[in-house]
Amino acid sequence: MVIRDLLRRLFRRTLRSVTEVEASILEPARILLVDDDPIMRELASAKLSAAGHEVACASDGAEALEALTRDGADLVISDLDMPVMNGFELTRRLRASDGFGDLPVIVVTGSDHASAVEAAFAAGATSFLAKPINWTLFSQSVMFVLRASRDQRALRAARDQAEAGAKFKDGLMSVMSHELRTPLNAIIGFGQILAEQFDRDKDHLHQEYADYIVDGGRRLLNSVSDMLLASDARSGPIMINDVDCTAGEIVEFACASVEKMAALAEIELSVAVENPEQELCCDRGLLSRALAKLIDNAVKFSARGARIIVGATLTKSGGLAFLVQDDGPGIAPERLAALIQPFSQSDMSQRRSKEGLGLGIPLAHAIAEAHGASFRLESQHGEGTRALIMLPPERVARTGNLAPRAAARA
Repeated sequence: MVIRDLLRRLFRRTLRSVTEVEASILEPARILLVDDDPIMRELASAKLSAAGHEVACASDGAEALEALTRDGADLVISDLDMPVMNGFELTRRLRASDGFGDLPVIVVTGSDHASAVEAAFAAGATSFLAKPINWTLFSQSVMFVLRASRDQRALRAARDQAEAGAKFKDGLMSVMSHELRTPLNAIIGFGQILAEQFDRDKDHLHQEYADYIVDGGRRLLNSVSDMLLASDARSGPIMINDVDCTAGEIVEFACASVEKMAALAEIELSVAVENPEQELCCDRGLLSRALAKLIDNAVKFSARGARIIVGATLTKSGGLAFLVQDDGPGIAPERLAALIQPFSQSDMSQRRSKEGLGLGIPLAHAIAEAHGASFRLESQHGEGTRALIMLPPERVARTGNLAPRAAARA
């Protein structure tokens, strides 16, 4: 007798603890209960109300849709076999609607056939319960589905907020880049005029100051242009303007843009183009810029007096490969994949020794992708780095003209 009383008290205490835990874990929700059986509606409503939920009832799917349109709900619990509109059709209607497409639906079925459950999930059901109802399982299922639904809503809200933030940052970057270009071009232009005037006046000190202004303006303009191009690459493929040019022109333009920097670092730029007159079809400005970014990276991370090879050669498949190779410190294999991501310098702190935004390699990769080319980095720590941009065969002329490739692009 004493043992029975103890067990009864322990059971009541455990039941009370479970109820308290459920209440603390799950906030009350508005639940729509859809069933043509009034006894089932009464029992389920009592169970849900005892857990603190607000319960509305409907006797079929059509009535449920009216109640949802009028009052809404956080969860629908629906029988499958009902007159007028059954649970399958109700679930399909909810999934097809704009307002209730994500509304969780628990279906209840007394059918012994697995096909009924499969059909319910195919219609868009979130979970199911079998009749006769196990009321403990019923409560746990409701709690689980509601919690999962709220978690999913929170994740969707966080995703939407992140996407809106990214869109705002991209838009701001694009606008600021365009707005900065005009004053920077004016600074560079007037700086050049001053430098030329000081040169004519033999005022070498002020000429040097003017040259600093021009160099600073150009460097800032390059950074702004890089950010704008990175923003374009983030929002979609970079738009390219194909023209006919030669491999020699691409390498020449790329080397010219970093020639001064290489000379200051006492870096030897060794050009090795298999056939400078090899014709190709590409965006000459962008491809030269990509190659210049790779050369610029090689110059920055090579020791004074080092040698950098810039080359171009036909591949076995008929494509054209542009190469930048240095004998610098190299890159650890585990770091190579990360370098494709923007702002991925190994040191991006304010105290870093190497200047730059960390956009060189990502932009070269994005420009290569826009041309349908492949981009590859090969390096070993302490053994230098080799960067390759490999244009596909359809961009390379077989004979002295580009008509076949133009036709292929059309």
